[in-house]
Amino acid sequence: MKMYLRLVKALIAGVEPSNNEKKRNRVFYYVMSVIAIFGIMLPMGFFVGVIMYALTNALFPFGTQENAIELFLHLISAFSFVFGLNVIFTVFYFSGDIENLLPLPLRPYQIIGSKFTAALISESVMEFLVIIAAFAGYIIGSGVPFYSWAIAVIGMLTMPVLPLIYCGIICMLVMFFTRFVKNKDTVNKITGLFTFLLILGIVILISRSGFDTQKLIAAVSTPDNTVIMVMNCIFPQVPFLVRSMSMEGLGILNLVIYIVINVAAVALFMLAAQGLYFGSVTGVGQGSGKKKDASGFISRMKLRPVSVTYFKKELRLLVRTPAYFTNCFMINLMWPVLLYLVFVLQGHTNFLDSFIYGIYSGNEETVLLYILCITAASVLVTAVNCIASSALTREGKHFAFIKYIPVPYITQINVKALLSIIVSGAGMLIYVIAACVWLKTSFNFTAFCCFISLLSVTFATYLGIYMDSVNPKLVWDDELNALRGNYNIFFNMALAIVLEAVICAGAYLLFRFTGLGALMIIIILTSLLMVLTAAAYLLCRYKATKNIDELGM
Repeated sequence: MKMYLRLVKALIAGVEPSNNEKKRNRVFYYVMSVIAIFGIMLPMGFFVGVIMYALTNALFPFGTQENAIELFLHLISAFSFVFGLNVIFTVFYFSGDIENLLPLPLRPYQIIGSKFTAALISESVMEFLVIIAAFAGYIIGSGVPFYSWAIAVIGMLTMPVLPLIYCGIICMLVMFFTRFVKNKDTVNKITGLFTFLLILGIVILISRSGFDTQKLIAAVSTPDNTVIMVMNCIFPQVPFLVRSMSMEGLGILNLVIYIVINVAAVALFMLAAQGLYFGSVTGVGQGSGKKKDASGFISRMKLRPVSVTYFKKELRLLVRTPAYFTNCFMINLMWPVLLYLVFVLQGHTNFLDSFIYGIYSGNEETVLLYILCITAASVLVTAVNCIASSALTREGKHFAFIKYIPVPYITQINVKALLSIIVSGAGMLIYVIAACVWLKTSFNFTAFCCFISLLSVTFATYLGIYMDSVNPKLVWDDELNALRGNYNIFFNMALAIVLEAVICAGAYLLFRFTGLGALMIIIILTSLLMVLTAAAYLLCRYKATKNIDELGM
């Protein structure tokens, strides 16, 4: 047990920022943590809790209020499985600690057990928050006994266990019986494609079935819901946890059964690890397995401007690295899918009709809201794809390259910013132009929407690069860890959301309570974005360059 705990502690420390990274700017670390808590975590938890409370109350007259939390836990488990597959592959087989752990006198189940626990803790922090918030909404809405709070805490800590065990068993079986996935690039491509196709398939299925919000509530309200019954077979622990909170007399028994299912799954997982892991980890390599012939390379070299060459280097790094391509590039393709899902789920209620009609008729308030939505979406898309907020982190152990090549720091920063602006801005322009064409807006209005979107993207880009320069995570053993272990991405996202919330809410409140027209508010908004963009650029020009110069390896 002592060895297990030491391994878990060491593995978590490898993902978390090092002491040196935290000491670089402790004040920055704590301030950003507070902003992240109040800007993302608490609002998200509150939102989930309110939705669960409302859905529980809606199902209470039918006597099926348990279906609300049960369906939610099944969805959380399904998402844990889908998004945990790539993480488990990386942690089990492609992390840099493999070559250090395998020679030690450790049994396979000890290595897998510690890696699994570390991954569970590191990857499920936000999931823990969402689960406990959903439980809070359900407990308040259904009026279950007070001891249900203790059961909710147990469920929060253990709900992701079974989905990740599924991921672990699948990973070991695939690696044990196949040879074509013995490198992380192939695995990242396969899992990324699988995730994208699965989400796209779900959206297509919902759209073809004519499913909407009203049908969803009607389906969940039925006692024998087919979807829940099928999901109960896949995740059998969920119904027992829910029943332990709501059924008098049998609550303790159901809780015991829930715990037994999890313990049995862990035991089976450890047995599988003992028999499969050493055989499956044999031959695993860090690279793509492809070797390029270097003959003639020098003869093919061409003299190009420094900025062009550096941009090509950044673009190739982003596109050719599967972890970066999936998390920084492909994620931009998910937004229209999610927006389409929202559009489909509105069903016959058509709550967007009044908004669309307001755009058609030129209603001032609706036009202002449309501009504010474009601004907020542009900042959010740029922050989420983390191209800017991981610009320096992606250099990793090659950070010395930045410091010693004869290219000014600001030039390198501008090239990194240009890459983020092109990728994020191109995606947003496609969405904005498509929306404006669909809404049949004028050419001038469409051009202005594109301008405000690019301005927002530029602001978010330079802000993200500055955030990463303050405290970049330069010690990581795989590219996925560079992203998921980089708090700057999360901090930048939180700061961007808080700033946009303040700006957009302030602009709308000015419109509602000061008598200023929408045109004047839009002019003020545009001027403010220009000032913020200039300020973010100046931060990069003077502060970020200084941070890079002072940063040692």
